[in-house]
Amino acid sequence: MHTFRLITFDCYSALFDYKSALIPVLQEQLGMAGTQAESMLSLWRAKQLEAAALSNGLDKGRISFRECTRISLRYALRRHGLRLPAGQGAALVDAWDALNPWPEANAVLRHIKGKGYRIALLSNGDQAMLAALAAGLDVPVDDIFSSESCGRYKPDPRIYHLPASRLGIAVTQYLHVAGGAGDVVGAKAAGVTCFWSNRAADHVLLPAYEPDFQSPSLDGLIDVL
Repeated sequence: MHTFRLITFDCYSALFDYKSALIPVLQEQLGMAGTQAESMLSLWRAKQLEAAALSNGLDKGRISFRECTRISLRYALRRHGLRLPAGQGAALVDAWDALNPWPEANAVLRHIKGKGYRIALLSNGDQAMLAALAAGLDVPVDDIFSSESCGRYKPDPRIYHLPASRLGIAVTQYLHVAGGAGDVVGAKAAGVTCFWSNRAADHVLLPAYEPDFQSPSLDGLIDVL
């Protein structure tokens, strides 16, 4: 059995379901049908992550995640032949601050806290964005580790080393709960034990960095901890 002092959670895939929150917003704000809104969101999310990757690759200072979200929205709107007033676009970006936790998330967090574990968010989001999401959980988190603190996005190892440097623990003393394959690879490459909430039955691209544990939902954490 592993003994962990901290459990960290990825936000935008592992702990929160961005699709269930944002698709209705796109339907309402843009007048899209469900399939159109889903397509729009898929493109928006892909370009949001691409913007973060470019921020890392260009090495000219971190583009804030809110700005990554804003410029990727602008791109997706252009691809769909749409233009919005500035205020409406800002409202869509701000919708990322009010996502829905996965249905089992709060119960799993209560279970983990009840067993005495420290819990934290470890995410690409800006500090203020993550604080807004944390406020929507039933269970208070102990720490928020934002990529803003190290100036780099996942899978850069510096973001995965934030808990160790800030709390004075070894990377082997915490478990990271990933939501996506890239996050799994980043955590494992940084020497962090990783649980993958693998809802899409996906696979990692680099077999050398398989997760230590995985399950179709966060409920699998209960068996691990």
